[in-house]
Order: sequence, then structure tokens, then C-alpha cells
Amino acid sequence: MHSYGTFAFGLTGDQEARAARLHRDSVICDLLFQGPCSPDVWTGELIAEIDALDSDDLYAVAFFLKERAIAGTFPEYKELFDASGVTTAVTGGYVLKDKASVLDAAHLLARELEAFPWLRRARTAADIRAAHAAGEQAVWGLVQTNLLGPGDLDLIDAAHALGVLHTLDCAYNVMNFIGAGCTERYDPGLSHFGLQFVRRCNDVGVIVDTAHTGRRTTLDVCGTSTAPVIATHTSAAAVYPHDRAKSDDEIRAIAATGGVIGVYAVPFFLASPDAANPTIELVLDHMDHISALVGWEHVAIGTDWPLALPYHVQEATFANKLEEFGFRPEHDIDNVTRTLDGFRDYRDMINITRGLVARNYTDEQIRGILGENFLRVFEAVNG
Repeated sequence: MHSYGTFAFGLTGDQEARAARLHRDSVICDLLFQGPCSPDVWTGELIAEIDALDSDDLYAVAFFLKERAIAGTFPEYKELFDASGVTTAVTGGYVLKDKASVLDAAHLLARELEAFPWLRRARTAADIRAAHAAGEQAVWGLVQTNLLGPGDLDLIDAAHALGVLHTLDCAYNVMNFIGAGCTERYDPGLSHFGLQFVRRCNDVGVIVDTAHTGRRTTLDVCGTSTAPVIATHTSAAAVYPHDRAKSDDEIRAIAATGGVIGVYAVPFFLASPDAANPTIELVLDHMDHISALVGWEHVAIGTDWPLALPYHVQEATFANKLEEFGFRPEHDIDNVTRTLDGFRDYRDMINITRGLVARNYTDEQIRGILGENFLRVFEAVNG
């Protein structure tokens, strides 16, 4: 059996005790959490069930274990959530396209809240803190796939009112009506509709996310928004240049709004595919750079990885759809099943805390990176 949370940072006994205390006592927010699942849970029966699904149905595959948990047939879902130490987390599977997409997201949330008495709806930062105090978890709404067009802005109001939208990315890799995604060949910045989009989000209380948004568009968002802007899951281009990473100019602009930059645990976005053994140290390297550039107050966690599906399902579902997602061969996504040594599943979340201790961050700084920095933004926008 794999041993979780034990990456070799060379901590002393006192440092290990400090890390355990901080991880236990802190409100931990993962800004993009793909679910409390693990490669260890896939029994032959579960593999046979997921193999029977259409691999082109991304929803069915991505939410397979959550649906089992809702049905009461996968108790490991709660066990793994607790073992991670995470207080609040979201998945990025929602699409904002039309009224039906809003109602679908609201229906799923209602089913989760009914099935999981330990899960609270987070409308304010106080809801998240209350969940932590009670030893429970909280959920809030993030949408990555933004398909809004002119005439659709009222959907932002509707989704926010239903509790399924608190954070909304501008563009997922490619161009849309708002602006450019981060893998587009050209980025003209925000369109006139994009300006209206940012202002509506500010008015409603939706945090504008730039995780998959292009550089010029990100800078325009930061110059337009009257509320903090965030990048829920990204990295620092100065540490490893990649289209999914944020330049120093973008990081400065996001920080200037009062926002945060969440660092993911995706191997092929953090370092070259030639890296022999990518480890959790890469996540910490990117956090260090952002902290040195704009301050630890603007660093957060947005792991986004691993998907923790059976590897053959992950290959069938995602490897052949990279172009649809806006990725090209030069993005060096060489292995969609690869994970970091030290972050195999969410039980390794404590390795981030342990790594921050190893790099001599203070207790206040660690609590901030684990969750308090994001809570500051959430409270500023939603109370």
C-alpha cells in the first residue's frame, strides 16, 4: 500500500508535529479539487462499471465516484475527503451555457447536499469557517467552461442565486465572446462584451477567474475589475514557461487587485517532460516565486490533479481530446496519468503543509497559503 503524506523533506520531529498541527487547525481551501478519490479504490467491480460507460461522456466519467457516493455505495468518498484535511473544495466540471446548464448544476448540488449531511453550502466565508469548526466540509461553485455570449449575462445572476456560481473563468484555453484563452495564437484582450461580463460579475458577487485566460485578457480583467481577481489553478511562467502559466506581469496585476494565484499539482505544466522524477517540490518552487514576487498573501492552492481515474479510462477519455481542450503538441502533455512524487492523491495534501514548513514559512504564512488568503477574497466578494 502506498504511504501518503510522507514525502522525504527531511523534517525534524518538532517540524513534523508543527506541520501536523497546522494542517489540522487551518482552514484548507483547494481552489480546484477533482474529488476525494484515489487509484487505490478501483476494485474490479468499479472498473467494470466505469468501463461500461461511454468514454466520450465526460460528465459520466468525471462524476462516476461522486454519483456512487451520492447513492450511498462509496463510503470511501467521505473517508478520503477527511484524510485530505481539506475544508472546502470544488470540481471544475460545470459548464455555463444556458438555463439548462444552470439548472443541471443546481440539481447536482442539491443532490450532494441531501446525500452528504457533512457537506455545507458556502455562500460566505463564515460558512466555510463554520464547516471547519464543526469538522465538516463546505462547497462553493466554480465554472471553468464559460460559454456565455451577448444576451446571456442574466445567467450569472441566476447561477449565483442558486449557489452554484461563485468563481467564473473568462475563457477556457481558446477564444470566446469575452476574450482569449491562454493557448490561443492571438490575444486581443477583453471584448466590449467581456467588459460587460467583468462588471456584471462585480455587481453580482462572482469572483472573476483567469486560470485558463490569455495574458492580454488577464491584464484587461485586472484593469477593469473593481473586486479581487484570481487564478484558481496555474503556475509561474518565470519558473517554467508554459501557456498555462502566468507571467510575472499577470501575477503582479492579479495581486494588485487583492487576488490570489493558486498553484496546481499538474506535472506537465510545472516542469519539462524530460524531468526524470517530478516531485511535490515543483509546486513549492512556483509558490516560492509568487511569494517572492508579490507576497505570500497572494499565494493559494488549486491542485487540479490527479484525476485519479483508472489509468486506461483516463487515457481513453482525455488523451485523445487534448486538441478539443485547446492543447497542441508543443504543450508537452506527454502522459495524462502521470502524478507528482509526493502528490499521488489528496491524502498527500499534507505534503504541501510539510513542504512549506521545510522551506521556513511562518505559521501565519502557511495558514494564509492553505486557505486564509482565499478566504480574504471570498469574504471581500461574498461576505
